[in-house]
Amino acid sequence: METDFLPKLKHLGFTSRIKRLNEKIVASTVEHYASQNIGIEPNWHVVFLLLKQKEVLTVTEMAHMLGFSHPAIIKITRKIRDAGYLKSQKDPNDARRTLISLSKKGQAALPDLETEWNRILEILQEIVDDTFLEKLSDLEQNLQKRSFKERYESRFGGTNKSPKYVIRNAKPSEFHEIGQLMVDVYSGLKGFPKADEQPAYYEKLANIGDFTKNPEAELLIAISPDKTILGGVLYFGDMQYYGSGGTAPLEKNASGFRLLAVSPLARGMGVGKALSEACIARAREKGHVQIIIHTTAYMKLAWGMYERLGFKKSEDLDFKQVDLQVYGFRLNLIK
Repeated sequence: METDFLPKLKHLGFTSRIKRLNEKIVASTVEHYASQNIGIEPNWHVVFLLLKQKEVLTVTEMAHMLGFSHPAIIKITRKIRDAGYLKSQKDPNDARRTLISLSKKGQAALPDLETEWNRILEILQEIVDDTFLEKLSDLEQNLQKRSFKERYESRFGGTNKSPKYVIRNAKPSEFHEIGQLMVDVYSGLKGFPKADEQPAYYEKLANIGDFTKNPEAELLIAISPDKTILGGVLYFGDMQYYGSGGTAPLEKNASGFRLLAVSPLARGMGVGKALSEACIARAREKGHVQIIIHTTAYMKLAWGMYERLGFKKSEDLDFKQVDLQVYGFRLNLIK
């Protein structure tokens, strides 16, 4: 019988080989845990070790740090909690956020589990060398910068004509949900100030719809066909209502947008770009000569996207939000 067909497919067999490799390792690990009477499942260790380091996190923060989807994190944390290793409680500073941490049982089990994971590490180091891990990191970074779908559509054009989402103005009934999305996304940014450090800022995020009470302020959202809100941004046709520090609110003949947030569920779908382009289109319709935005060093993906859209850093717009350095950008709309 002919041996292994997948390697012959080269790149077309790549994803199947990764899936097959994962299934083999997971099955072997499950068998090992069962033989050792260890009551956990493969991949639980990433949650244990993350919570050991960070102590308390939300599901959104965990999804962001691990690069897992939001539903995947919910599923895995629920199983670990049902096994008694995790506990959850409402954030005392924001009752809309659920905080997850290791339970007493989880903390008690951790030393023995870490001993076992260190043994597993030794075995894996025999199988996987550092060069492979470096190549894997390169692959993940390349896909993070530009997804397979984006690359395909850029080269061959889209084949599915049904819209993935539409950009429209948010309805008042959606304000609360968008505010929660804003809080979750910004609190999940690594290194970005948390709610207890800048409570007034997070209060604005939670009540994002209040900005629309100002003239020419619009809360735009990306919403999927099944009514899932995938992201949102505030557009300002009059900069005096922009609400930032620094000199931006004094700018004339300009539009601005800020507080852009994209759900982890929508990564790679171009939602941030689509929302930004919707704001740029509105500025052009108003005949404004420029559009102004701000970002921080903790928003690397957004920063890169803004530069690809043509925004240029403008130091005169920089300011500090408490201890957070905020950087201003301009896009010249005159050609």
